[in-house]
Amino acid sequence: MRIRSKTTLGLMAALGLAAFTLSGAGAQTPAPRIVNTSKDPKDISGVWFITQEIRMNTDLQIRTRENSKNPSIGQVMWPQNPHREPPFSAWGRERWDKHLKAMIASAPIADPATSCIPHGVPRIVIAPYPVQIVQTPGLVTMLYEVNHNIRLVHLNQPLPKNPKITMMGYSVGHWEGDTLVVETVGLDDSAILDEAGTPHSTKLKVTERIRKIDGGSLLEETMTFEDPIAYTAPWSSRSVLAWRPDIPLTEYVCEENNRNPVAADGSTAVPTK
Repeated sequence: MRIRSKTTLGLMAALGLAAFTLSGAGAQTPAPRIVNTSKDPKDISGVWFITQEIRMNTDLQIRTRENSKNPSIGQVMWPQNPHREPPFSAWGRERWDKHLKAMIASAPIADPATSCIPHGVPRIVIAPYPVQIVQTPGLVTMLYEVNHNIRLVHLNQPLPKNPKITMMGYSVGHWEGDTLVVETVGLDDSAILDEAGTPHSTKLKVTERIRKIDGGSLLEETMTFEDPIAYTAPWSSRSVLAWRPDIPLTEYVCEENNRNPVAADGSTAVPTK
């Protein structure tokens, strides 16, 4: 499995959990601020990269138990309040507890991305790889380096009533002032929201509000999750990406998956050297 050299990964990455450096745990050097020459608030084209600040703001260091061999988990798409978890339903709680118990036992449930399956939404948003946004009439295309995932945001169209279930779902969008509002449905429930295994059902609807901030050098994404099966109420999280024209997308090869294959019991194998 190919891993971009700019990102520091630890053992959790090899286990499919990608434990990227957290606040207070050897933080990385913050990404440089690069002035975005486009002053058009509706021009979000270009290359963007998740920032160190977002990892500090949205990561939830989950202290599992005193006897846990994996005391913390990185890149968790949970509410901004670090002491509050999503409003799990009984169905969602059962799935989350299953992931948590497996992590405590150091036998985490295999991450779909480990098998080169598309990351899904919103997880693709927080992947530590660059994304290039291309805007054309009626369409916003998001080209992600990780696994060469592609999202098509169809502008000024209604959501399909019976969307085909896929890993990346179906996205429609429209502009509200300087904010691009994107709604995504039809997401496969084998995907997870983040590297901790936060679950969702096929009824999940993700609403993203995307806008440039800090003079255009940052891209803010506020995400709201509505899922009547997995959660008892809508909840939101936030991500920030930096404008990084100095990091062009490069080749990403995942298909071999000869580094951390999925075991027969559904867990991820210990990485080989």
